[in-house]
Amino acid sequence: MTTLEQLLKKKVTLRNGTIYQPDFRVTIQTPKKDGQHILIHRMQSTKSDDTLEFIVKGDKLIPYNG
Repeated sequence: MTTLEQLLKKKVTLRNGTIYQPDFRVTIQTPKKDGQHILIHRMQSTKSDDTLEFIVKGDKLIPYNG
């Protein structure tokens, strides 16, 4: 499983060879009993391996396993 740190450090190579660090966004999901469910994923990507799920409780991120 990818960690949040690994996801945020990920670099992408374009077809022309340019390497860049992509932007990410947070998508708010339905609240759960333990806190707010969120997704953190790379913008403009359809790969599910570029998405992590968390429960936000106060200032803590807890990995969400569905």
